[in-house]
Amino acid sequence: MKGLDVLIVDDEQPARRKLRSYLKKEAGIDAIFEAENGIDAVSRIRKSHPDLVFLDIQMPGLNGFEVIEKVGIESMPAVIFVTAYDEYALDAFEVQAVDYLLKPFDEERFRKSFSRAKAQIQTGSQNAAFFKNLLSEVYKEKKYLHRIMVKKGSRYLFVNTSEISYISAYEKYINLHTREGTHLVRDTMNRMESRLDPDDFARIHRSSIVNLNYVKELQPWSHGDCIVILKDGTRLNLSRRYRDKLLGKKTM
Repeated sequence: MKGLDVLIVDDEQPARRKLRSYLKKEAGIDAIFEAENGIDAVSRIRKSHPDLVFLDIQMPGLNGFEVIEKVGIESMPAVIFVTAYDEYALDAFEVQAVDYLLKPFDEERFRKSFSRAKAQIQTGSQNAAFFKNLLSEVYKEKKYLHRIMVKKGSRYLFVNTSEISYISAYEKYINLHTREGTHLVRDTMNRMESRLDPDDFARIHRSSIVNLNYVKELQPWSHGDCIVILKDGTRLNLSRRYRDKLLGKKTM
């Protein structure tokens, strides 16, 4: 009997290496492929037609759900979602009874998910209707974030969005700035902006989102740009691209 062809999709190489090491211990696997972003994943799925995909959700370019849309729900193989804490995704997973791996996961948790996935593949129980319902649940209107989980060493902590004075971009991550310190979170500025209440938060630069409740004043700078000064003295650039939108805020 032919074994499974498995595709690992994650933009972090250590995460791909970890899954590959676990899969190599499993019987019944013919081939293991890798893709380091959503665009590569779409191409690989269309080309190789894997039986199972370990699909990271939070990736630059195309996220995991957008990969499914690009491939098409009729053509999508079985999926095990892999994610760091994601309030929207986990809510949808619970509603749709989706199995997923929450980072960081151990080998025992991996084996449980993998065993369930093999059973689904054998029975053909994961189908287009499943993906359609899942995407509908993911994209339906939800409340804005009120707290964000952050990792501190081996612990996970919650940061209330009301405690965040501003957010800055840092490579593939974002920094949440609070009075207690800065928290690094794996997410994008665009995604975070869409999940925050616009009555409280505003994008002021491609690399900055500010909590309006912490803004003290605006000062003209040069070429139409401004400086946003927070109550703690922090100075942030307000680019012309976002100036009119910020000045139009009722709270300002």
